[in-house]
Amino acid sequence: MPDDDDDKLFSEAMAGVNPLQNNRASLQKSPGAINRRKSEGTSATIDDTLSDEFIPPCDDFLEFRRPGIQNAYLKQIRNGKLTIDDAIDLHGYRRDDARKQLLDFIAHAQSRQYRLVLVVHGKGYNSDDNRPVLKAMVNKWLQSLPQVLAFVTAQPRDGGSGAVYVLLKKQSDEQDAGLN
Repeated sequence: MPDDDDDKLFSEAMAGVNPLQNNRASLQKSPGAINRRKSEGTSATIDDTLSDEFIPPCDDFLEFRRPGIQNAYLKQIRNGKLTIDDAIDLHGYRRDDARKQLLDFIAHAQSRQYRLVLVVHGKGYNSDDNRPVLKAMVNKWLQSLPQVLAFVTAQPRDGGSGAVYVLLKKQSDEQDAGLN
């Protein structure tokens, strides 16, 4: 029987291995936890399992890039040398609405083969304690989207520390045809 052979191979491979003690993690959701959300028309999801009261820390200047994005290319983006294909302004949106608008915008931009978009999140001057809620959340959300290759704080003419340039992946031919 093939199952017996597999069991034997597994037992041989595990010889001398000691099991971990207390290897179970207990996960507790906070009362206001937000579950995984999925926006219509896109396979993108943004995980936000933290309570609504939590605002992740973020610096005034934002920069993120995935491996493979060259320094020279990111520098061109940072310096505002590339053409912005589209933009969205999230001013005035509540967190959940901003998340949905951002997901829809990214899906729309990618379906149009846009490479560089501008996301205006604001500086947080009208937030409680003058803390930039949307800026911090956009920073977190964009990092969790696989369609986002990089983002960096915009030039003053495009919103400065209240906006980011976002570099998007090219949508593959398979995705265009709905084969994924």
